Amino acid sequence: MKIERRDTPRIPIALEAILNYNNQNCRQSITRDISLDGVFVETGPKRLSKKGPMELAIKLPTNGRNKFHKFHAQVIRLAGNGAGFIFDKVDTDAYAALLDLVFSRQRRGSL
Repeated sequence: MKIERRDTPRIPIALEAILNYNNQNCRQSITRDISLDGVFVETGPKRLSKKGPMELAIKLPTNGRNKFHKFHAQVIRLAGNGAGFIFDKVDTDAYAALLDLVFSRQRRGSL
């Protein structure tokens, strides 16, 4: 049995994401799951490096619309099809959108 190490629930969800690393390479991707602490992004066959900061833009539902929010993150796990990130810096609007998403999905799953 796999032990969950996250402090907050992980929500399986496919969201549009754009990875920006080394301030020069952007790649459109899709999330596999997200929590208040981080996200797993499917990057396809091209692998990422664990080194250095990464900027993510994730399209989250915000006030009835979908809007890209920026997150500063670090790669903490590499997998064959993607990477797990931990959020490093999150602005107030992005965190509010993330809170709404995670807890609205968690309530739906518990009914």
